[in-house]
Amino acid sequence: MSPAESLQPLRSPGIAAAWSAAAVTVPHAVGLGLLAFAPLAADHSLAALALWSAALPGLLLTLALRRAGVVYAPTTVVALLFAAVLATAHGAAPALGLSARQVLAVSGATVALAFVFQWLLGVLRLASVARFLPVSVTHGFAAGVGLSMVVGQVRNGFGAGADASWDARTGWHLLAAVAVVGLAWGLRRRWPRMPGLMTAVAVVALAVAAAGLWGRGLGDVFAPAVQPSVFAGPMWPDWTGVPWVALAQRYGSELVVLALLMALVNSLEILVFNQELELDHGLRGNANLTLRRESLLGVLCGLAGMIPASTSASRSRIVLAQAGASRDAPRWHAGIMLGVALTGAWWLHWVPMACLAGGLVLAGLMQVPGLMWSLRYAQRSRVTWAQSWLVALVFAVMGGVGALVAGLVVATFVLLHDSAAKVLRHVRLDGELRSRRLRRAGSDTWLSPRMNQVAVFELQGVMSFGVAAHLAEQVRLLLQPRHRWVILDAGRVPAWDSTALAQLRALVRDLDQQGIAAAVASLDPVAAEQAGEPVRAFADLDRALEWAEAGILAQRPIEQRPARPERDLLGEMGEGVPRAAAEALMAVLEPLAVPPHGVVFRAGDTDHDLLVVKSGHITLVTQWPPDKGLRLATVGPGMAFGEMAFLNGAARSACAGSERGPAHLVRLSRAHFDAWARQYPEAALTVMNNLAQIGARRLAVTTRQLRAVLE
Repeated sequence: MSPAESLQPLRSPGIAAAWSAAAVTVPHAVGLGLLAFAPLAADHSLAALALWSAALPGLLLTLALRRAGVVYAPTTVVALLFAAVLATAHGAAPALGLSARQVLAVSGATVALAFVFQWLLGVLRLASVARFLPVSVTHGFAAGVGLSMVVGQVRNGFGAGADASWDARTGWHLLAAVAVVGLAWGLRRRWPRMPGLMTAVAVVALAVAAAGLWGRGLGDVFAPAVQPSVFAGPMWPDWTGVPWVALAQRYGSELVVLALLMALVNSLEILVFNQELELDHGLRGNANLTLRRESLLGVLCGLAGMIPASTSASRSRIVLAQAGASRDAPRWHAGIMLGVALTGAWWLHWVPMACLAGGLVLAGLMQVPGLMWSLRYAQRSRVTWAQSWLVALVFAVMGGVGALVAGLVVATFVLLHDSAAKVLRHVRLDGELRSRRLRRAGSDTWLSPRMNQVAVFELQGVMSFGVAAHLAEQVRLLLQPRHRWVILDAGRVPAWDSTALAQLRALVRDLDQQGIAAAVASLDPVAAEQAGEPVRAFADLDRALEWAEAGILAQRPIEQRPARPERDLLGEMGEGVPRAAAEALMAVLEPLAVPPHGVVFRAGDTDHDLLVVKSGHITLVTQWPPDKGLRLATVGPGMAFGEMAFLNGAARSACAGSERGPAHLVRLSRAHFDAWARQYPEAALTVMNNLAQIGARRLAVTTRQLRAVLE
């Protein structure tokens, strides 16, 4: 092997990416671990507690749940909430007589409960629900966690201690933390692949050490991360003798709330990042399965008294940016963290707490989504930007519980606002839509120019009180003086609540007082029954349009209405035929009675008869019975149908029958027509011309309906 080949593994992008990710994990995880375990510092090596929590849970997940490009490490939200749980348990120790190991057992049980909750969320398929969370809520949670880290460092005096007053010592800690942030930021911008945060912490730590040697005791001003100690193993919880009943009575609700919050927020982080993996990197996975698997190992780590690891979005993004979907980088990262845990006792006390505080500040600022810092985004999406910062600030000031409530409130209002804004899917005010009821030329000539009196509103979304109120306002605003019929198409409304139905009734009453008839199409039976009077409900939009058309046709003068079908058996196909020829043709017509729900012909039949409706109505559908197929047309008295098979001899392309009541037809066979045509050739040409015009009108109707659907 050549020297170049032997050095190739060291140049692997996976190793470089692992170093870059570890440069963030070391100060981040160790710093959070030191803060979380601080109440136990007097009873055990604080370095050991922080280092083993930073290394072992992530190593366990990496070995058990290997995923390309995904790095496992203690995440900010879990570590901060672990600190809150341990502080609560430590505060209960004097009253309940708990030892340090028993405090760790109580904390471990609470954290294990949190990951049981997370497992249940995976079982209940939270990933399917999380997709509907508005981006303002998800961004707000992420930013809130980051701001909480920054606020925590400010309260802690940047490593000087929570009880430290803001004096010169605190100022030096602030200066060191700012130096870490500034140096790491500059290194990251200049050399993006360089582990800038670790380098910045090391450089500032060396500067502080040099100040201690040559700066007249200036190094004593800085509090070390931990006190010097020898190597120590993990501290195992003591499960014996814990007064669980008394603990549950006094602190149970507080601990359960913290556990539930840890489960919810950590689950959301995992789910949001899994969506990012799929959309941005093409790495598909089952997010609900990920929740369940990580939860089982999280329970184990919690019971062992460690801060459980989870999918780390920030570290994974570093690996994905530098090495892509690498399977080696996560393993190298876990190995580096194990090395840190094994050696940390010898060097961690040389690192000032101010340096780790600076690392936590930078990690917190990087946790805030970049869009929230963008002035351009703030100008273009002011509402979303403001909602994100609202949730984030509530998280930073009031904690996760307050942010959870604020996030749910924001999500609810965003959902309602979007539902109201998009409740009108389509608005048709100029009579573009017509029913599938076919009419004779005279009726159609009267109807077509007057269809602009019908306004059709296509609705969508769940109807609540606010959405229905907004709908009513929009309908009143959009209606014009010419409109006399209003149809609300509710085919895309999955549910109505009682308050929305009350708004609907009020709208129908108001329109009726203005002389406008209103109806609702495709209203589900339960809602239709609850709506009651004066709401008119139709099974679908086609029947509602037919109702409006019938109302327009009722306005015709009597002299313009068609003759009675009993006196005109030929109907529209006999228009213009001389009397003698018409009587001869009527003599060969055969009567046909169709009972309710009876079938005239089915698709595929090979008869070539032409049929004319004498009374009743015939429905043409793709499949019989009508509720199993698509309704194509409805023909009434005087209307001919079946003309395509009559003209070209092809098989029937649709089914025909009486959908509701009985119908009476007359049948004209092609053989009888041919014999009649030889006797009256000119009249036969008139009939054929009438059939051609009927076909052209029906084709125009079909084209108009198709255009309306496509629009």
